Amino acid sequence: MNSGIPVDIRQRLLRDYPGETTFEAMRLVESLRVAPRVLRSIIHLAHGRYEELERLARRAEIDWRDVVFWAEYEDHEAEHPRKVRSMEEPFS
Repeated sequence: MNSGIPVDIRQRLLRDYPGETTFEAMRLVESLRVAPRVLRSIIHLAHGRYEELERLARRAEIDWRDVVFWAEYEDHEAEHPRKVRSMEEPFS
């Protein structure tokens, strides 16, 4: 699994998708042509559910800003959503 995916993202995939799903999750993420910020957003929102990872990856291909917004902000429907995290920062 030596790819251009940042180390923190690879480690998070190994943690969130153990066993046989590791390969599938890694392959899916490697196929995406998006910034690490978008990858972190997708993985954060999927919460270890592979089907959700797939759904969010498709959504990011349509408009990556949606998944970043959902990951970084709370109160999405509010007039002034609140930024609560940055997906620019590596997973800890």
